[in-house]
Amino acid sequence: MDQIEPLISASVAGPLGVLHLPRLWLKILLHSYGRLPEGYRHGSGGFDELFCTSFGVDRDAFVTFIETEKPDYQRTEQWVVANAKDLTAHNIAAFNHRIITGVMREEMAVERRAQFNITDPSFANAVALNNLDDWAGFHKRLTRQD
Repeated sequence: MDQIEPLISASVAGPLGVLHLPRLWLKILLHSYGRLPEGYRHGSGGFDELFCTSFGVDRDAFVTFIETEKPDYQRTEQWVVANAKDLTAHNIAAFNHRIITGVMREEMAVERRAQFNITDPSFANAVALNNLDDWAGFHKRLTRQD
């Protein structure tokens, strides 16, 4: 079965206003169907982990919910509202700021910049570099260059 890059950017929010949540939902859902490409996190590390720790979401319960229930996005937001321990407007704003301004770890950023021929060593925005990686992977699969 074909793998599918999670083309929803971490810079996207649903009605709840939490950035990255739509992407996290999609990654876990794709993984549950065996369709997430190798190397993609789906609930732990990076922004995924930041989401859980920022809002007091039990990571294992969240992943299990999506993997077993296969909810649509709206139902996923409802689950978050019902289960997050610290889902305040202040925390949402702080989390969103961290997503938008997040910098990729230098060793990963160096690889990504080289992959995309970006010569500016200060270009390290994690969302932008992840977007480029998703788009390149999708293009490669779509044009059967894998």
